[in-house]
Amino acid sequence: DNARYNRSRALKAWLDQPGCRLRLVDLPSYAPNLNLIERFRRFMKRTVLFNKAYAKFALFKQDFDDFFERLHQHEADLASLITDRFHLIGKTDARIPSA
Repeated sequence: DNARYNRSRALKAWLDQPGCRLRLVDLPSYAPNLNLIERFRRFMKRTVLFNKAYAKFALFKQDFDDFFERLHQHEADLASLITDRFHLIGKTDARIPSA
């Protein structure tokens, strides 16, 4: 997120300790494909809104309420979509393994 504390001397010293397995990865300033909330939002919109028109706001709201009530039905889709394993597009060796 390019916050200043990610570039602080204290953090760099901590990361440079022997045996430290963490590595900071600089992300682009706008990367919705790497943001798990954005991935969920895209899935929700695709599920509820795609190719639909609502005559009344109450119907629109009810579809969203139903989506969240039946969220467990989308468990398999969400498990494959919302993961901590990312592949940066355009970089074949930039796979970030899960913890």
